Formats: sequence, C-alpha cells, structure tokens
Amino acid sequence: MTTSQAGRVGARGTRRAAWWSLVVLEVVIAVNAMYGGIGLIVNGMGMPADWLDATPFNSWTLPGIFLLAVIALPMFVAAVGELTRWRSAYAASMIAGLVLVGWIAGQLLVLRRYFFLQPLLGMAGALVVVLAWLAHSRRGRR
Repeated sequence: MTTSQAGRVGARGTRRAAWWSLVVLEVVIAVNAMYGGIGLIVNGMGMPADWLDATPFNSWTLPGIFLLAVIALPMFVAAVGELTRWRSAYAASMIAGLVLVGWIAGQLLVLRRYFFLQPLLGMAGALVVVLAWLAHSRRGRR
C-alpha cells in the first residue's frame, strides 16, 4: 500500500468515525430536547416561574414547544438525513448544530440565568458542527 493509499484509508476511517459520532450525538440531543420540551409543557420541569419574569412568556408551555420545534425536530431531521444519506444532510447537520449554539446564547441573554447544562449543550452544538464538517470533508457538500 502506498503512502497516498494509506492516507485515503485513514481519512475515510476518520470520516466514518466522525459520521457515526455525529449521528449518535444528534439522536442524543434530539431525545433530550424532546424530554425537556415535553417536561416544560407538562410541568415546567420544576423550574421556578419567576425565571420567566424577564421573558415575554408567562408559563413554560411556549418555551417547551419552541424547544421541540427549534432543537429536537432539526436534530432529528439531521440524524435521519445522515442515516439515509440525504443530499442535504451536511447542511441540515450544520444548521442544527449552529441553531443549538444560538439557542443556548439566546437562553443566557433572555433568561439571565446560568445552569450547568448550558455550557455542555453549547459545546454539543459546536461539536455537531465540527463532526459534520469532518464527516463530510472531501465529499461534495451540497
């Protein structure tokens, strides 16, 4: 095996590992966002109502619906797109990751509250972007 062939095999293995990691991460984020969204709709997940004072919301219902629509659904669509080799899977994964990072930034700005999951989820969104880039590198991105 020549050096260039070994390099291609190594790059292919890296892309494959990144792709599987991406799909798993997107599914984990989607499932957790579904759990969180439904929990917010049902009972606010025990979060104090006064946390909403600085927001336009008077209950946790709409934030729960938004969590489902803005985070869970795009992550699920991106994961399914990756698994089915959908033509726009790269774009879907990139958008889902960037939206999650934006969601966390917006949450910090609007709620003006900090809790331990925010940096973890912000990093997860950034990791989705990096993994999507790695998984789709050297392939035609559409």
